[in-house]
Amino acid sequence: MSAKYPKPIVVDAPEGGNATAACIFLHGLGDTGHGWADVASQMPFEGVKWIFPTAPTIPITLNGGVRMTGWYDINDLSVEGIVDDREETLASAKYIDSIVDGVVAEGIDPSRIIVGGFSQGGVVALTAALRSDKKLAGCAALSTYLAMRDDYPAALGPHAKSLPVFLAHGTADQVLRYEYGTLTNEKLGALGVSVDFKTYRGMGHSACQEEFQALATFIASCLK
Repeated sequence: MSAKYPKPIVVDAPEGGNATAACIFLHGLGDTGHGWADVASQMPFEGVKWIFPTAPTIPITLNGGVRMTGWYDINDLSVEGIVDDREETLASAKYIDSIVDGVVAEGIDPSRIIVGGFSQGGVVALTAALRSDKKLAGCAALSTYLAMRDDYPAALGPHAKSLPVFLAHGTADQVLRYEYGTLTNEKLGALGVSVDFKTYRGMGHSACQEEFQALATFIASCLK
């Protein structure tokens, strides 16, 4: 595990119970694991531990080279102008793989591990989950997109087509336009990946209670 990544926030299974499943959730640009840690209290599933990694601090081209937490560099927010930072995106996905390996080493089967994220975190979660050599329980991708689209289907892992994916996007997203969500849904569907695409009318680049309720339902279905 690279030293450039801060220690993740870990929320143990409720009431001190033994963890039999895990959800690994990645924040967006400029945030930290702390920013999403309260999600665990909203979804206190029995036997489920939550892990909230924090991205390294790197220069972000979009913001004039200012250093902030980011899973990879980004140059543009438009569908037409964005250029994938392949090196850092894959490095971050590899880091998430190492967290999955650590959870497995604790005795939790990969089929009981969900990987998810918001915005940049969702990009890395999708990248890691789709390319994984493990049969994961599912992937939750909120307000995000599929990076390095032309890598697929060649880059798909052996279990990608049986991976449940929860994809959600707001129609009023002014950061990553709703088009990112529809294009990602179409691409994943064309790849044969099972996608549950949720649209939230009027929601910007954020989350809402209705979305969290749908996410909780998705997690429960993946871990039943």
